Amino acid sequence: MKKNQEQWIDEVMGSLQGIQPAEGNPYLHTRILARLQQNPARQSVQVKWVYTVAIAFTVMLLLNVMGWNMSFSNDEQDSVDIETVINEYELENNYTSLP
Repeated sequence: MKKNQEQWIDEVMGSLQGIQPAEGNPYLHTRILARLQQNPARQSVQVKWVYTVAIAFTVMLLLNVMGWNMSFSNDEQDSVDIETVINEYELENNYTSLP
């Protein structure tokens, strides 16, 4: 069993002997450096996208403000103090004190 494994390993390692190393492009390094040193042309944002984002932001802001105002107006109408709760649920004598 051990001989079969060693033989297989030798065959695999021997199969690499005929392979030649890959040759790279000699000008690749200079091309990469030249491309890195170039200033890329800036693309301007289209005006329609600026208006679209501004309108979406404005709508979101208005919805938040309207919701905030409605929550305050509902709080004033539905405000219940603790005495009303105690009287409504008849909790005058039902309390526990924490140590």
